[in-house]
Amino acid sequence: MTDFCRIRETCEGKAVLRHCDLSEYADASGFVDPAWAPVFYNPRMRCSRDISTSVVAAYAQLTGRSNLTVIDVMSATGVRGIRYALEVEGISRVILNDVNPRAVDLARQNVDLNGLRDVASVENKEAHILLASLRADIVDVDPFGTPAPYVHPAIRALRHKGLLCVTATDLPPLLGKYPAACVRKYFSLSFKSEFSRELAARILLYFIAREAAKLGRRIRPFYTYYLDHHIRVCVIIEKSSKSSFLEENTGLILYNPETLERHKIILRELYGLPGKLAPSGVAVLGGPLWLGSLWGDEAANKVLDHYTSRVTALGLCKKGARLAKRVVEELHHESFYFTTESIASRFQLPHEVSPDDLITRLNSLGYPSSHTHFDDKGFRTRADLKTILDAWSSI
Repeated sequence: MTDFCRIRETCEGKAVLRHCDLSEYADASGFVDPAWAPVFYNPRMRCSRDISTSVVAAYAQLTGRSNLTVIDVMSATGVRGIRYALEVEGISRVILNDVNPRAVDLARQNVDLNGLRDVASVENKEAHILLASLRADIVDVDPFGTPAPYVHPAIRALRHKGLLCVTATDLPPLLGKYPAACVRKYFSLSFKSEFSRELAARILLYFIAREAAKLGRRIRPFYTYYLDHHIRVCVIIEKSSKSSFLEENTGLILYNPETLERHKIILRELYGLPGKLAPSGVAVLGGPLWLGSLWGDEAANKVLDHYTSRVTALGLCKKGARLAKRVVEELHHESFYFTTESIASRFQLPHEVSPDDLITRLNSLGYPSSHTHFDDKGFRTRADLKTILDAWSSI
C-alpha cells in the first residue's frame, strides 16, 4: 500500500502493473469510475491497449525504423508506454509523463517492476511544456476527455514521418448529441445518424489534418478504430510542400434522415457551389471532415498479423482480433455505412435481415459490400438504397 491508495498488481500483456485498487472507490451499488481513484487506471481499456501495441509494432516494422523514441503524454500508471517498451521491437526510449505527482510515483514503481529503468524515464510536467522540449518518433495522446488542446504541440514534437496516436473519449459532441460543443472543440458540425461513429472518427481526423496544415505538414491515416465508447486514430505526420492535400481529402456530408441518402462534397467542389444545392426533403449538413481513407492498406494487414500472432502468447482480448479482421475486410469499401437496424426502422420493414445475408446478396448482385467494425449491424456497399431494399426483399 502506498500512502495514497491500496495497491493491486495486474498482468497485462508482458507487463506487470501496480495500480490503485478500484474496489476501494466503488459506490453503494458497486459501480466505480476509474477517474475516482487517485491515479487513473481503466481495466476496460485493456483491449484498446492490446490493439495499440500491435499498431505501434506494425509502424516500427513497416517503416524499418529502429531506436524509436515514444512519448506517452498522459501516462497515469505508465501501462501503455511500458507495454510499448516490452512488446514492440525497435523501441529504445520511452518517456512517461503525467501532471499528477501520485501517478508519477506509481509509474516509477512500474518502470522498476518491469526492469525498464534503462529504457523508460518518468516526467512530472504539464503536457504542453513537455512536448515543447522534446522530439520523438511516436507521440501518444490519451487524455480524459477531448484531445483537441494537445494535438498541435504533439505534432510539433514529432519527427518527420512520425506516428501520432490520439484517443477521444468525449463522444457525445462527436456523435452529434452536442453539435455546438463539437464546433467549439473540433471546428466541425456533427449530427446524429446511423454512421455517427465513423463521422466522429472523420471529424477527429479532419481536426488533426487542419492542425498539421498550419505547420506545413500533412497526415497519412495509419489506423483508425472505434471500441468501447472511444475513438482512436493513428496518423503519420510528414512535412509537405503540397498545399492542396487538405482540400483534396476534406469536405462536407449532406444527409437526409428521411430517406437515409447521403452525399459527400469534397471541399474543392464547394468553390462556386453555394446556392446550387437543392436537396429534397429535410437534410442536414455536417463537417468539415476527413473524406480520405481511414487506414493504410499495409498497416491494416500488418496490425492483423501482429495481433493474431500474439493473442495466445500475451493473452490479448479476442474482441481486438475480431476488430482487426473487420478493418481489413472494410478496406476500400464505400464510406458512411448503413445499418440493417436503421433501414428496417425507417422503411417500417416487417423484419430485420442479417447483415451477413444482406452483404452476401449484394455482392452476388455485383455491388461490392462488407461489414464494418464500427457497428455489428453495419455494412458498407456501393449499392443505392433502391438496390439495397430490393436485395433485402429477396432474402
